[in-house]
Amino acid sequence: MRTCKKYFLLLVAVPCFAVLFIVLGSGTGHGGQYRARYSWEKDTLVCVMGNNFYDYYLYRSEPAGFQLEIIRAFAKAFRCPYRIDVLPSFEQRQEALAGQQADIMICSRRELREYMLEERATAGFLLPDSSAWVVDATRTEMIKLLGQWMSQFRQSKDFKAHRKKYYTVTSSNKERTRYSSLSPYDTLIKKYAKKIHWDWRLLASLICQESRFNPSSQSRRGACGLMQLMPQTAEGFGILDIENPESNLLAGVKYLQYVIKYLQLDEASETDRLKFILAAYNAGIGRIRDCRAFAGSQGKDPDKWDEVAAVIPLMRHETHYLGDVIQLGYFKGAETLAYVHNVWERYEHYLNLVEP
Repeated sequence: MRTCKKYFLLLVAVPCFAVLFIVLGSGTGHGGQYRARYSWEKDTLVCVMGNNFYDYYLYRSEPAGFQLEIIRAFAKAFRCPYRIDVLPSFEQRQEALAGQQADIMICSRRELREYMLEERATAGFLLPDSSAWVVDATRTEMIKLLGQWMSQFRQSKDFKAHRKKYYTVTSSNKERTRYSSLSPYDTLIKKYAKKIHWDWRLLASLICQESRFNPSSQSRRGACGLMQLMPQTAEGFGILDIENPESNLLAGVKYLQYVIKYLQLDEASETDRLKFILAAYNAGIGRIRDCRAFAGSQGKDPDKWDEVAAVIPLMRHETHYLGDVIQLGYFKGAETLAYVHNVWERYEHYLNLVEP
């Protein structure tokens, strides 16, 4: 028992109280302004947690939750992508952290006490909603930066807004099972996702991005329906009634099949292939061909989305688009980059929260 108390005092209580001391004693930190770079052992920050009506759930088909908001803020501050793995069992979360499959484990204070009684070498950071972020104590640099960031972020307007927003959520301790549906059109989405061999949740994320599942949605440019198709595009595939949800889905999937055929992505990985297809759905096949060709001219791999995405911002500069590589000229690209990021991020949340 003395050993357990010693571990708790040195590895949990001291870091936690140090964080609390900085939070209460400092009046100059602002979480929104804090920026730092950290040499991650992995390319992506991985957080393991459960999901419930407070921490991580869906609201109007979009991911939401108090812990999700903080994870996003932390990943943004350190300029790194993040991933959430939902592991319902606390034992599974412990194993992921101990085996370094996860960088951060999010748990309750009760679970943290249980964890420490097993004499785990851990540093914990307490949050005011009776939860804790837990990091392996051997990762000293991460613990230091996390402590600095957390102390400042807790004083920020963003943190106070998140706390106020989610403290009004009822049944916060009730465990949530995975959602069985996203929209009234799930059956149709599943039907047509099979035609392009997609997980239906990816097609659902695209539709959510395009229309928020509103079949009456219409853009300023004249795009209509669930998949926001231009009438002339649908007519090209022999479909006239795009106000009908099923016809709209059929036309959208036919266009995706056309994109898949003409992008020629045989050498790309499955993830990269899907991201290029999403980009082409937003910007057009010709634009994405330009992007890939330009990436190749810059010494990047045209079959890797991240490498192509890294050079797309350069395509707005005249010195680049006046050459022979970029056929369609000036391309700002920011909208397309955000589109792919948002659709894919939502899809990853759907994988966690929505049944297959």
